[in-house]
Amino acid sequence: MFDFDNFSASKFYIAPSVERVVEFSPPGIDMQNIAKVLSLAVDARCTTIEAYDGYAQVTGRTNFRLTYLDRDGNPKGVDYNADFTVKTDGDFSAADNVSADIKVVESDVQANDGLKLSSVLEVSVSAIRREEISALVGADECYKNTKKMYLPSFIASKTTVAPFDDEHEVGGEIGNVLGMSTNVVVKRAKATDGGVMASATVYSTVTYVEGGEIKQTRFAVDIEEELNLDGVEATDKIGVQASVKSSKIILQGVTDDNVIRIEGEIQFKVQAFRCAEVEVIDDIFMLTNEVTLNRDEANYTCFDGQGYFAETVTGTAMLGDNRAAAAEINALPYAGCYTSKAYVDDDGKLAVEGIVNTDIIYTDENGYNSVRTEIPFALSISSEKPFSRNVCVKCCVEKIDAKVVREREFEIEMRLGVEAYGTSDMTLSYISGVEVGEEKPQNTSALSMYIARGGDELLDLCKALTAMPEDIMAQNPALEFPLNEGERVIYFRGVAI
Repeated sequence: MFDFDNFSASKFYIAPSVERVVEFSPPGIDMQNIAKVLSLAVDARCTTIEAYDGYAQVTGRTNFRLTYLDRDGNPKGVDYNADFTVKTDGDFSAADNVSADIKVVESDVQANDGLKLSSVLEVSVSAIRREEISALVGADECYKNTKKMYLPSFIASKTTVAPFDDEHEVGGEIGNVLGMSTNVVVKRAKATDGGVMASATVYSTVTYVEGGEIKQTRFAVDIEEELNLDGVEATDKIGVQASVKSSKIILQGVTDDNVIRIEGEIQFKVQAFRCAEVEVIDDIFMLTNEVTLNRDEANYTCFDGQGYFAETVTGTAMLGDNRAAAAEINALPYAGCYTSKAYVDDDGKLAVEGIVNTDIIYTDENGYNSVRTEIPFALSISSEKPFSRNVCVKCCVEKIDAKVVREREFEIEMRLGVEAYGTSDMTLSYISGVEVGEEKPQNTSALSMYIARGGDELLDLCKALTAMPEDIMAQNPALEFPLNEGERVIYFRGVAI
């Protein structure tokens, strides 16, 4: 008599973030050869993540890039990698589809009796979980109201690797390479029938010594990737995350005319989501028996899509009075972007607040020197399409420049790439069970009148008059629903003689 269907829906879960301190002391370091540390750049990425009941296990790799002056005053650079493991407790299950976001919060270098590199990582783990609900979809011998219900579903996921490369003519002889800083932003993601089109740009900065001077070369490499993904339709929403899996520098060319070539791989994680429409029964009326309906609610999150925005911001950095005046800026070996807050304001704009940190290598009367600076920023971003109320963002520094405006003041200009991911919360109400009770006493009066409450529907009349809808409408063909407050409905019954 009553038919129920099982429907699958997906739910997002984000565990509280945890901090992990990674420390590394490279063996065999001749500390007497490190006269001054100029810069320490740190980045971290997830290599594997596994979900278990009650927790998630993240393994990753931290890359330390150290730039220093040796005892002869020559700039040197060296890279070190340190692996780490983080256990994140939370409402996880082994069947969850999980991913991790890792941010470098702080970094430090101690060069006393030995070299000690350290960083503080903030690790956030999110999960997509599939749940089932059983809802009423059919009821025989009953009058029923139906409604549309939207179920967010996780369709498919795929991880793939795409190569990138580029080269630049230096026009001189490179003495040594001090470091390479690389990041990637996703600029577009679109579903196709059976696949995904994604575009991204890799931004890389190489710092090197040429002709005894510290210099930099920047690269911007565009990547277009077309992925096959079974089950995806062109109307689905696509989420794409990209990270740098590997990068390296190759020096080519001839003497006094070197070429810097960069090569590497970008790892894409693609996820497809769909908000499917289903029809369920919202209410029923049985003429002969009382009916008790069991209603349940389910809370879900619908992925609305992602967007990319680029904004330019400026800031200043100051040298202390105890330092010699700066003459010229040579390099900014890296720039890290940490987002502290992101929300949609009352005007519908995306507000993003955070900090950019970088090391500025410059020359003064004593030669090479450096200063570490943190620059706060606040962005207000408009969009032709309205933002979701729930927005999370990922920022990176696409380009950064600095100049000396006064002897101890630097003016810094940064172009920030912002990836925004929007979601909407939804609550689904549905009938999860029906209990048929005792027989109803039949109304034998010849005439009944009902005074409507504002918003009454035909089902409300059926319940009040104990009559089937076709009989009510046959006598009141002009009724329009919903009814107005105080509207009167007359119903005549045939009386046996």
